[in-house]
Amino acid sequence: MRDRHRHTLTAIVPVTGPQFVVEPRAEQERLLGGWGDLLGQYAVERGVVSHLSWSDLARPSGMGDHIAWLGSKERGTPNETATASYRELLDVGTASAINHEAVVAITVARERLSRHRTAKGRPDELLGRALVTSVEALLRGLRSADLAASDPLDPAGLQRLIRSRIDPVGARPRPRKGRLVERLALVRSSTAGPLALEVDWRHVRVDGAFHRTWWVGTWPRLAVPPAWLEPFLAGGGVTRSMTVYFQPVSTYQSRRRIERDLVKLESDAVTKEEKGRRIDARHRRATQALLDREEELVAGYPEMGYAGLVTLSARTLDDLDEHSEIIEQLARENGMDLRVLDARQDLGWAAALPLGLAPATLLAS
Repeated sequence: MRDRHRHTLTAIVPVTGPQFVVEPRAEQERLLGGWGDLLGQYAVERGVVSHLSWSDLARPSGMGDHIAWLGSKERGTPNETATASYRELLDVGTASAINHEAVVAITVARERLSRHRTAKGRPDELLGRALVTSVEALLRGLRSADLAASDPLDPAGLQRLIRSRIDPVGARPRPRKGRLVERLALVRSSTAGPLALEVDWRHVRVDGAFHRTWWVGTWPRLAVPPAWLEPFLAGGGVTRSMTVYFQPVSTYQSRRRIERDLVKLESDAVTKEEKGRRIDARHRRATQALLDREEELVAGYPEMGYAGLVTLSARTLDDLDEHSEIIEQLARENGMDLRVLDARQDLGWAAALPLGLAPATLLAS
């Protein structure tokens, strides 16, 4: 994906992994450490990677078409006892069955190319080579982290990805002549993008689906287990996508920022003491957090700027409002505070797509 405004190139890689939730705690921590090592390799001086992201589309598996096929004439005369037992099994399974489609996107920016390199060749060619090198490193890092990574999506794959995020509620297999045919396979370049768009204060309607986007204003403040996000991604039986952007910060920039913030906090503490005001717990906690981050930086753990976006999709506006309460409650239960992007739903929805359109203002904050 080429962004001609920001002069960036983005590659999208489909990723699958082991059954993380059922692994022992020690194995979960090892897998999570492998993902951290993957991100850390891009936090270097003069790196061309501007940001990475992972995006997961979670939606109910949807066995309605399969149940309809069971009762069709194409199957002949079924055994009533076996059919009733199988339907009971499906009713139990579909109540909690969630399908996940996860991709990882990596973006390189022309402004990060060194002046020496741009002086010797065409910037677009150099940016393309930088993307190829970065994607190869990404694939090696994903496999080292025990994640199964496919080749980057080709134009047809990108078109199907965009269409699945535009209408995730209706993009399900449908039976045709006894077989399940995926409608997304028929997507073409002329129909991949939005065909109609209507923006409201708290939602956006794209083609036949309503979407509402939040940004994660507050993450968990206390220590959480490795699988802490699983109830939010898989619970509620609603269709939602979550996209998290990571912006690598070089060690030099991190060190300067820590020193600047420490000097400011120390100056504020001195001023308060001179005026006879007490230094509250919030001030002490902020100072200790900076000192801890400085120790982590010295130990070799790089810094990452990050921002999270959550998009809920529904067929009707009433369903969107009802499912929004479920999503917000699940977020609160998992220590997150979601904030609706009022009057920016179109921008938020576009930024939540796994296409490298990182929200620069959120990352900067």
